[in-house]
Amino acid sequence: MAAKTDIETVKQTFSDYLRKMKYRSTPERSRVLDRIAEYDRHFSADELYMHMNNLGDRVSRATVYSTLDLLTQCNILMKHRFQGESAHFELSSRMPNHDHLICTECGRIVEFREDQIKKIRNQVCDTLGFRPRTHSLQIFAVCHDPSTCEYNQAE
Repeated sequence: MAAKTDIETVKQTFSDYLRKMKYRSTPERSRVLDRIAEYDRHFSADELYMHMNNLGDRVSRATVYSTLDLLTQCNILMKHRFQGESAHFELSSRMPNHDHLICTECGRIVEFREDQIKKIRNQVCDTLGFRPRTHSLQIFAVCHDPSTCEYNQAE
């Protein structure tokens, strides 16, 4: 269901954005993007930082956070707030225009597409005089049986 991301195209988009906005293109920022491309799921800034640290990448937490902000600003990353305090990210090109079902008990996130949601989005925009660009729908629910859910991390 997820699309394969052409990391070279994404890197060029990021490089063009940095140049346009007069930011420096650094090896550390490039390395952050390389590590992000390895994820096939949502991740937090701290998870990415720890992952990079564990692999021996020499990058500061501040660089990770600032690079995530830049990647979000140029629409390479999508930023989500599912539950709790920390934001989660994913590559925009991995699975464009999808939504999320989040279990409030176990934290499991299921990505899905539903054509009716896109139709409603387009209808609302048309009615109110807007042009749709993208959307993000989050449905918070509970697994059918949280006590037997294989994703439940409550001990």
